[in-house]
Amino acid sequence: MEVILQVFYSVFSGAILSAAIPNEILRFGAPYLTLVAFIPFYLCLLRCRTFAQAFRAGFIQAITAHLISSFWLAYFKDFAIFTLGASAVGTGFIGGFMGFVYYLPLSSSVCANPLSHDSATARFFITPSFRAVYFASAYTIYEWIKSSGFLGYPWGTVSSAMFRWPVIMQVSSITGTYGITFLIMLLNAVLAEKFLIFFSRDGKITGSARQSHLENAVNLSLALALCALAYGIFQYNVPRKIIKTFTAVLVQQNADPWKQSSDDESILLSQALTEKKLEELRESGKKADLVVWSEGVLATAFPHGASYYRRNPQERPLINFIKENGIPLLAGGSFIKNAGKKQINNAALFFDGDGNFRGHYAKNHLVPFAEVIPFAEVPAVSNFLKKAVGISAGWTPGDQYVYFDFPAAPTEHYRLPAVRNIDITEDFAQQQRDASEEVKVRICTPICFDDAFTDIMRPLFLNGAEVFLNITDDSWSLKASSEIQHFVIASYRAIEYRTTLVRCANAGYSVVVDASGRIIADMPLFAADAMTAEIPVFNRTMTTYARWGNWLPYTLIVLVLVYMAYSIITFEASDYIPSERKRNRKSRK
Repeated sequence: MEVILQVFYSVFSGAILSAAIPNEILRFGAPYLTLVAFIPFYLCLLRCRTFAQAFRAGFIQAITAHLISSFWLAYFKDFAIFTLGASAVGTGFIGGFMGFVYYLPLSSSVCANPLSHDSATARFFITPSFRAVYFASAYTIYEWIKSSGFLGYPWGTVSSAMFRWPVIMQVSSITGTYGITFLIMLLNAVLAEKFLIFFSRDGKITGSARQSHLENAVNLSLALALCALAYGIFQYNVPRKIIKTFTAVLVQQNADPWKQSSDDESILLSQALTEKKLEELRESGKKADLVVWSEGVLATAFPHGASYYRRNPQERPLINFIKENGIPLLAGGSFIKNAGKKQINNAALFFDGDGNFRGHYAKNHLVPFAEVIPFAEVPAVSNFLKKAVGISAGWTPGDQYVYFDFPAAPTEHYRLPAVRNIDITEDFAQQQRDASEEVKVRICTPICFDDAFTDIMRPLFLNGAEVFLNITDDSWSLKASSEIQHFVIASYRAIEYRTTLVRCANAGYSVVVDASGRIIADMPLFAADAMTAEIPVFNRTMTTYARWGNWLPYTLIVLVLVYMAYSIITFEASDYIPSERKRNRKSRK
């Protein structure tokens, strides 16, 4: 019965978290559910009596939340065994490992561990206030682990449920998303300690001492919540200076590239949608500065594609289309990095107004086991994959941060750059012409879920990006929850760096978000459409998060490791035996 109850608590917790995250019913999620989602899980950990039980609880909670919230991964063509199956198992094992970590201070409540001796230090480690803070810290570390590195998957996180609470989201400019996770988890733990701990078997802290420690935890969580609320209200409403603007036409073609024999249909549709918006601009006496098509529109790889698209599509070649309109185009396609080694990049391709191919950005963070396959260069692995799922290779990740500059319109807040470089090999007249060049904007073009990873986006910002312009294609998911989840995760980048985020997606969610996380313009999901948007370029601000990155999870890791080291150092195997087992051993003697 106890095992069944623990499993139920873990599954229930994962299910509530999934309901809080954007889903098919609640498109932008239900953040209020996160305030109670982890109470069952915390109660489950309190009922655990061994580390094995804690591992099971962590595994079940993590895999439940993943499978329910990210079920759409099963639609990734023939790769579901990797995208959903492997990711679920991996997430489950990370959660299970963290179950050991969560359980460590709780174990001293049921075992004859030296930590439960009557020293002041030991007594502190079993107080509700310490356990609550420790649990919040450990879970924040869990989300950092699952969101980072080659296998990183930042979906299914607490912060992804917060879009309806934009004031709370503002905290990410200081701590990234991890500060939000820590705060929500602390509130869950405090509520569990205050209202549900009475149903557990923990009797170590009772009476006035218990109430005192509970009040300390409550006061801490309320103080942090009030600080976050006050900071968020201020940051969400503070005026931000727009120094430049540019007009962009974003095209959402809603085409399925997996079902098309060529890209002609998609290109012609994109051309028609583009021209409709360009004509509307001309009628109003305006002109677009940039046209954007989503990820994967162009099927023929560059640089050879430059000649191919001078002739294709035959009805209206792409290069001719660009020349006729005279407007730069950014479109998703591919770029051959090394033909001999079959190295091909998933790329953002940039064309100037004359139709000349001017360069590309290669996607840095590829989808593991779908876009990139470890050891695929090994013949045995390649042959197995070809027989199992019909593939033998993937994309090659990019190895550079690339930016594109094009003209923009200055506002009254625009000031000349603080730094100017003078080329002494030029004559004075040329120097003057250089100094009077038109105002330009510098954009970066993260592809697909590049925009979900801070280890990609932070260097892009620090090295000069003024606008994040993401092109993506989540149409394969066939589900609105997939599109919105991706958007919500990406929207934090606008707040973290106080920089405009533009997303042009094949089927959605195509949207423009300002530096406070507000939606300026958007298009409906799964519709062939286009929109014109005036993109604001804000004065660059070096936020705390931009300057220091993931300082919060790193700090929490150090603190948790210090506690774990203390636990190991004070551990005595002969004493670390559950009390009942010690009594049985003595009776046998």
